[in-house]
Amino acid sequence: MTSLLLVRHGQSVWNASGRWQGQENPPLTELGREQARLASHGVGAVDAIYCSPLDRAATTAMIIAEQIGVGPILLLPGLMERHAGEWQGLTRDEIEEQYPGYLDAGTRP
Repeated sequence: MTSLLLVRHGQSVWNASGRWQGQENPPLTELGREQARLASHGVGAVDAIYCSPLDRAATTAMIIAEQIGVGPILLLPGLMERHAGEWQGLTRDEIEEQYPGYLDAGTRP
């Protein structure tokens, strides 16, 4: 039987400041690196690691791979977060100010 385990990237600098990332590439914070190390404890034995080529995902995957002794990591562009358009790099407050009502209506760029 094939199993699939999904792990979200650790905290990035923009996660910490509440900024929408999309396909921008802010690095992990120290907390994000620690989150990746802690996540590795729950991974167990795996045959392969696939991840987005964005630094926050690739760094998280690299830390986990080093901890559990597996590699290489396979970077797949199809796993990238979707582009957030003009919202990339903005905070929720900035989005609400510049695009009134869009978040309430569930509209995304």
